[in-house]
Amino acid sequence: MRNSYRFYAGAALLVLGIGGAARAQQAPATTAPVTTDNADITVTATRTASTVQKVAVAVTALGAETIAKQGITNVKDISQIAPNVQIRTVSGGSAGITPYIRGGGVTDGANVTSEPEVGIYIDDVYQPRAAASFIDLLDIERIEVLRGPQGTLYGRNSSAGALKIVSRTPGATPGLKLEFGTGSWDGRSIKLVGNTPLSPDGAWRAGVSALYRGQDGGRQYNATLGKKVGAENYYGVKGDLAYVGAGLTARLSGYYSTLDGDGLYPSALSPTYAGNDYLAVAPTSGSYQTVLSPSKSFTKVVQYGANLNIEADVGSAKLTSITGWSHLRDNWAQDFSGGVPWSALGSPLPGYTSLFDRTSSLHDTSFSQELQLHGDVLGGKVSYVGGLYFFRETGAQTLLSSIFFTPSTTVFNIETNSYAAFGQIGIHFTPELTLSLGGRYTQDDKKLNAVISGTAVNRKDSWGTFLPKAALEYQITPRVMAYASFSEGFKAGGYNGLASDAVALNSPFAPQKMKAYELGLKTEFLDRKGKLNISAFFNDYSSLQQQGVTGTGAFITQNYAADHKGIEAEFSLRPITGLTLWANGTYNDGKYKASAATVAGVASYVGNAMTNVFKYQASFGADASVPAHGGEVTMGINTTARSDYYSTPDNLYIGHVPSTTIANAYLGFGKDNWSLRANVKNLTNQIVWTTGFGFSVVRPRYMSDPRTWQLTFTYKM
Repeated sequence: MRNSYRFYAGAALLVLGIGGAARAQQAPATTAPVTTDNADITVTATRTASTVQKVAVAVTALGAETIAKQGITNVKDISQIAPNVQIRTVSGGSAGITPYIRGGGVTDGANVTSEPEVGIYIDDVYQPRAAASFIDLLDIERIEVLRGPQGTLYGRNSSAGALKIVSRTPGATPGLKLEFGTGSWDGRSIKLVGNTPLSPDGAWRAGVSALYRGQDGGRQYNATLGKKVGAENYYGVKGDLAYVGAGLTARLSGYYSTLDGDGLYPSALSPTYAGNDYLAVAPTSGSYQTVLSPSKSFTKVVQYGANLNIEADVGSAKLTSITGWSHLRDNWAQDFSGGVPWSALGSPLPGYTSLFDRTSSLHDTSFSQELQLHGDVLGGKVSYVGGLYFFRETGAQTLLSSIFFTPSTTVFNIETNSYAAFGQIGIHFTPELTLSLGGRYTQDDKKLNAVISGTAVNRKDSWGTFLPKAALEYQITPRVMAYASFSEGFKAGGYNGLASDAVALNSPFAPQKMKAYELGLKTEFLDRKGKLNISAFFNDYSSLQQQGVTGTGAFITQNYAADHKGIEAEFSLRPITGLTLWANGTYNDGKYKASAATVAGVASYVGNAMTNVFKYQASFGADASVPAHGGEVTMGINTTARSDYYSTPDNLYIGHVPSTTIANAYLGFGKDNWSLRANVKNLTNQIVWTTGFGFSVVRPRYMSDPRTWQLTFTYKM
């Protein structure tokens, strides 16, 4: 607790100093307009501003107020609110995230050779390897989750969907917000967000956001090392310079962040169990919250970069330039075996040993440039969006591994250059009926220079394709809109970065291709107090990339044909002022149909259920606001029930995740310029795992978050 005492003593002095300065300026408090009705949030999912109910795509939007009330402090929390979405930590290190939308995700997110199916965009800049900790730093205005292939309107092709995070542009009047938090495992945090005009007319503006967040060990207990693990400390700062004028807006952002933590500790399962009865399988320690590895894990991350977004009127059209540059250093160490009893190896030694140790050092630099032109012609009868995109990534990673006490070293140097031209036109036959036609040509040139166990692998490969899209939308009534769409998704081929020999690394897997069909209905009723949106989709994969593990611990990607179909629904109702009821749900069915030539040592998955595709997911919640004592009490609860699924394509028990029901709740009070809110996540303390894999006696699983709580005080000046 001494860390918290020192932290809050320093924070109190900071508040007194900043508060005095703010009062001396006589600055009025400013807040951006927000709404608890997420369907009214203005989104840019189709590159033009519109509400959720008026865009012909499956999109979930969360505004700043919802994000704050429900305690969404990490993008992983979106999994509890948006249908058919899972976001979890990668299995190497604790900083990166692995988003899955409609089952599509990434095969080896902690490896520099990996490429996700879900595009993460921060202020419209594609993030190839965004750390979850960096996203926490942002003063978020809204989050948009787009489901289905995104290519004809976005720079970097994303075959499964996109996660758009939009931070708040500095305002035209001075404002300052301070947040102090405490929580589980002696958690502590302080966040500062401020902005000020730089010119008398408010056109020039500056803003800053800074965050410190830390926690002590306690997420798990390492019985072998005799200590609590899970400690973490994060520092980050982001600065903005913006110009908002007639016919021209520009925003330059720069950021720096660092994270130092204990890393991940998987839970080892008994090496002697047999069969597929996952209910009978328990961790060797007896609990997922107790781990046994004799090796210390760690995660150390530094991330910095800059973005420049410019939009200018060019006649009757708008020209947009989006430029991004970032650098990431991600170092981690982990025992993937979780600690295996010496007795499992026939040894009389007591205790546990590490059978799959790995240390990674990664450096990655990326640059992207996107140009867009959008407008309309023929008196508004035809609207258009066109764009050019260039993306370049260079990265280096060294993996030091010890598998069954045999050391090995793999060194990667990668280079990716991606080029794309994309566009879409909307033909408005009537004010109610629109036909959209789009297309994208993309080409990825990849270079790999690697050394694996002393053998060099040098390759240059190129993959390119044209992706069409067609959509028809009809505004049946002012409150009912229907749409139908067809699009194609693509993900370039790549390299088996977790292979154990040069032959496998030198055998790239083929591109991923799919055809996506979707029908949607968006409705409002009861004078717009109620909303119901439904989408039905069918994804026909001709070459889905899926990764399996061999008996020697090598991870190899193969291509499969697969079908994935489902229905998603989102509902909300405001029966009385101050009360919102909401629910969403999804039903899925996905299976592998056929495969390319099976790689030696990896079983065929034909007929198996697709990974990360659950049969159903249902979420519901209630949000209420009640005036009290001159202020407002806010409270709410949400619950997500999800059926079981397989996290690995072999459909074995080790990767089977059982049905779970997770409930979260919050309670808050706000008055004048301050507020206090409490959040509890995973109320019933459901201890489950998110994934697992196995070979020989190495059988780890990764625990999801147990119950956590957070208390946050916010003061605005």
